[in-house]
Amino acid sequence: MGRPFRAPVWAGTNSLLMLVLLSPTLRAQQQPIDFPHNQHIAKGLECIDCHITVDTRAEAGLPSVAKCMLCHEKVATDGPGVQKLKEYAEKKREIPWIRVYQFNRSGHVLFRHAPHVKAGVECVTCHGNVAEMTVATRQVEHHMGTCLDCHRQQRASQDCAACHF
Repeated sequence: MGRPFRAPVWAGTNSLLMLVLLSPTLRAQQQPIDFPHNQHIAKGLECIDCHITVDTRAEAGLPSVAKCMLCHEKVATDGPGVQKLKEYAEKKREIPWIRVYQFNRSGHVLFRHAPHVKAGVECVTCHGNVAEMTVATRQVEHHMGTCLDCHRQQRASQDCAACHF
């Protein structure tokens, strides 16, 4: 997460639209464990440390219980979230995280993280400043207009087949 904040290219285009898109009712998600992103970032972790496939695959991936336990076996072992984590580990069950971001299936969008990471698109551009969040919430509402605005500015493909199948 050590990347500086850079506002999305479309952030200033319509303040009313932004108020609607950033409405708390659109972004509230109750996760099975409150994962304090801000505390992990403060310890020096970066997005890719937990979302290990962000630069190689379509999905950024969510960390497995085993990945979390690599640290929490020895570090910060007593918090309520870590206790829940240990319960999942003991039962050999993965945490049923609720995705904060996903495209509507009806749009037939094939989003791939890896090309965006390789192009230098910072995580905060599409996910907001997660480094300041105690629990990840949706900060940016993705739709074709936001994606096309960015593609135009970055001179990336605007061909329908680049994103849709």
